[in-house]
Formats: sequence, C-alpha cells, structure tokens
Amino acid sequence: MSTDTTPLAGSLLIAMPALADPNFWHTVVLLGVHSPGEGAFGLVINRPLDVTMDDVLGELGEKPAGRDLPPVLGGGPVEPSHGFVLFESESPPDDEGIVLAEHGLAVSGNTATLLRLVRGDISSRYHLILGYSGWAPGQLEREIEESSWLVAPLDPALIFETPFEERWVAALKSIGVDPGALVTMGSSTPS
Repeated sequence: MSTDTTPLAGSLLIAMPALADPNFWHTVVLLGVHSPGEGAFGLVINRPLDVTMDDVLGELGEKPAGRDLPPVLGGGPVEPSHGFVLFESESPPDDEGIVLAEHGLAVSGNTATLLRLVRGDISSRYHLILGYSGWAPGQLEREIEESSWLVAPLDPALIFETPFEERWVAALKSIGVDPGALVTMGSSTPS
C-alpha cells in the first residue's frame, strides 16, 4: 500500500519504539481523517488520563453519574481541552458533528452526544477522548516512510475489549509483529 496516494482513514497507527516523542511513545492512534493533500486527524486510544468522567461532567454542570464510567483518554497534543466521543454505532444518531467511521464506529465533538451516552440514552460502548493528533499535508506519509509508524487495520475489539496497557502490543501482534523483536534506536523511554 502506498501512503502517497492511499488514504489511511479507518486504520490504526502504531508508534514504533524509536518514536521517543512523549506525546506518541508506545501509542496506538485511530486515524479518522487522512488525505495526502490535506493532512490527517487521529485519536490516541491507549492513554488514560488522570481526569475522570465525573470531573468532566462537573465541568459541564452535570451531576456525577453514580456508576462506573469509562476512563477519559488523551487523544493527542492538539487542543487537549477539546473533547471527542468515540463510540460504537452502526447508524449514528441525528446529531450535529457526527462522523461515521468504518467498522461501526462514530466520532462526535458534540457535548449532547456525550451526555446521551453517559445517561444511557444511546446504548453503546464509548470513550471520551480529550485532544487529538494532527498532521500537516505530507507529514504523516513522511513519518511512515521514516519508520516512525506502522499501519494496521482497525479492529474495534482492540478499542473496547483490550486493556489500555495491552493495546500497543496487541496492535503490533495483529499485523504479525513481535514487539520484542523491534529494534529500539535511541532511548527506551520517551524523552
């Protein structure tokens, strides 16, 4: 697959060990939008934050949910106070800002969608993700050519069933890569 001409939206990006940027070290990114001429948008799916969903609900003037809610994830270094909801949906509700991704996933930047999910009005597994990852035109293609990222097909089970701390390894294994066989060039921890 040539990343020069093939849009990668709906794929996973897996950070290689040599990518020591602390924003992306050992991350898995769901690539939601990609155009070689316009750039890319993605959400990191394996970085839980110290912020809780009840904290976010409080900021929105809502009462705590009173039940277990999914952890809030850090989606990337761009606009970390902007939230996106990633959720399962074969046919998304008629809300403004919904984008249907492949494999029955939807992404919304709409607070009303988050509240409907929290209240159970939309019965679906979901994650609230703060911030996003973005690439300028040609930047992601260059980073892939430089072996900073591997590309893998999306498996929703990785997002909703695999524990956060296992997602990087599971994503690598999904494309037949043994994480222990990867050569780390430079530091084994983010700089």
